[in-house]
Amino acid sequence: LEPASQAPEAIRYVEGLRAAGGTNIHRALLEALALAEDPSRPFVVLFLTDGLPTEGVTDIDRIIQAVDEAAGKQARIFAFGVGYDVNTLLLDTITQRHGGVATYVLPEERIDEKVSALYAKINAPLLVSPAVDFGGLHVMEIYPDPLPDIFLGSQLIIAGRYRAGGVTTVTLRGEVNGRPQQYVYEGVRFADAGGPAFVARLWATRKVGYLLDQIR
Repeated sequence: LEPASQAPEAIRYVEGLRAAGGTNIHRALLEALALAEDPSRPFVVLFLTDGLPTEGVTDIDRIIQAVDEAAGKQARIFAFGVGYDVNTLLLDTITQRHGGVATYVLPEERIDEKVSALYAKINAPLLVSPAVDFGGLHVMEIYPDPLPDIFLGSQLIIAGRYRAGGVTTVTLRGEVNGRPQQYVYEGVRFADAGGPAFVARLWATRKVGYLLDQIR
């Protein structure tokens, strides 16, 4: 950030810019993440784009790695993609890894409504860095991994596997404004067999996505 005395020079710089159609996603994200000064405070980055990386570093894997190294633990990255040419894989990966969400709007949709909804989520975090404890029940391969933060108006749907059913206590833990918070649900029953077929498909689809991300 610059002092107000630099405003005239900044205006001259902006007026001298010419739109050439280039999109430097790598530099934009690193410039924003460099503004984080206090590692003890949450830091939110809202990234808006209407295209693919075409300037600077354009390799998706290198961009993701650079963001991982620069973000730290406190950064939360939210992406807002406009149009048909957005690299959804890049935006989805970055936001999932850094506790945010990606929102997309098509040219025929109302951009103001999407922006308002996204801002409402960012402005009202309900549970940061959530984790689920299933008591004595042996649960494995839970997806998404890691679990995303929970915001106002959103829901957390997780899918996993367990070896044997039974009744257990489920505890949801996280942080609210830097303070520990937990929600305890007692007497939750897990069936020994059966259940809706779509649950298995949901888990399998998420595991495939997770493994593809690991391969990348």
